[in-house]
Amino acid sequence: MPVYHFTLHAYRSWSPGHPRGYTRRGKGYLPSDPEMAQKYDDRAKHPKAQFSSRDIQEVLIVGAIDLCRNRGWRLHAAGTDPTHLHLIVSWKGFLDWRVVRQKTKNLLSLFLGRATEDPGRQWFVRDGSRKRVTSADHLKYLIETYLPDHRGVFWREGQPEPPDRFNVLAPRSK
Repeated sequence: MPVYHFTLHAYRSWSPGHPRGYTRRGKGYLPSDPEMAQKYDDRAKHPKAQFSSRDIQEVLIVGAIDLCRNRGWRLHAAGTDPTHLHLIVSWKGFLDWRVVRQKTKNLLSLFLGRATEDPGRQWFVRDGSRKRVTSADHLKYLIETYLPDHRGVFWREGQPEPPDRFNVLAPRSK
């Protein structure tokens, strides 16, 4: 059974002007570049996304729990930060991790759009990080140390689910 640690960054949350540098597809990690940051800002189609409010962070957690449950995936834990979301997910059978990540981003974007009444907005960067969880010790570290150490909402299996206060999981009538 594959187990993955996905990190989904908020759209435009880590620009080339970041003091610690940035990552660019095909180029790897690069030093801070204010000129490139301005180019990114000029090309941006949507405002910068942030997950800084507890309400938005709870929507991400509730949505992740729901989408994993409805697909037969297992959400081991989830943790938020103002700029990103961590998910530890596993599933049975063959399913490419790219499909899991893309479906997760699509549905979480739908739920965020419902919660903020801003449908169609871009919430996440194009890809995102994924790392295969390689051992029980690695999984334990992620769930007990790494994810809880972030600045937002943390949830793990066995805990009560946050309430769906925005009713984002309810189907919408046309």
